[in-house]
Amino acid sequence: MTAVTGRVQRILLGVDGSVESSRAAAFAATLAAQLDAEVVAVHAVGLLDVWPEDTSAPHGRNSHLHVRELVEGAWTESVRAAGVRLRTVLRDGPPSIVLLDTAEEVDADLIVIGSRGIGQADLYALGSTTARITETSSRPVVVVPSIRPET
Repeated sequence: MTAVTGRVQRILLGVDGSVESSRAAAFAATLAAQLDAEVVAVHAVGLLDVWPEDTSAPHGRNSHLHVRELVEGAWTESVRAAGVRLRTVLRDGPPSIVLLDTAEEVDADLIVIGSRGIGQADLYALGSTTARITETSSRPVVVVPSIRPET
């Protein structure tokens, strides 16, 4: 956070195409609009091996070009719709390391992530990436929860 004002100017958002990631993007978009902050949407390409086969992908499902289209398109639609400043980052590597390193590089004031990402099996438990980030980040982290069915 900016030391003098304490104002949130840059929000790092983890995106991976999961429902939880979409919820986190919508939350980050709303918050950024209220605070006049920039959103930096980050995807760690290391998750590609858990995606289901997508034969409709024009460049193949593991293509950086296809993933960039998703990051700059559907996965960040709610951020663009909110009219806030958006920057996208696509990096190879383990998601927790990519997100934490990028947060440092862009001097993010806040990290927003979903409670679990694509390919994580335990319902309603924090995913391993989310747990690592909340345990090791020196920056505030907002974890947007999964939608739970009515009981």
